[in-house]
Amino acid sequence: MAFAPNQVPEVAKAAFVKGAAAVPVAALAAPAFAMDSIVEALPSTSLSLEVQFGAYLAVLLGTFLPALFLINLFISTETRKAGKEDALKDEF
Repeated sequence: MAFAPNQVPEVAKAAFVKGAAAVPVAALAAPAFAMDSIVEALPSTSLSLEVQFGAYLAVLLGTFLPALFLINLFISTETRKAGKEDALKDEF
């Protein structure tokens, strides 16, 4: 069970000792709560807001390299179109 404490609840112990009929169903169906140590193990707010240089680099390169490729592709395509039209207008 996720987030369940390592100790067995007293209700479950009573169910095994006295029999399942002696314990109400609602007591066994109670949700398991997270332990306090899980919350304490999470990083602090100041640590979670720190951004590494590699993250900036990845965002910049991931944005500008594809954009520059597409601009280059557009320019070369338009140049080829213009060259083809100019070749058709030439008279030999």
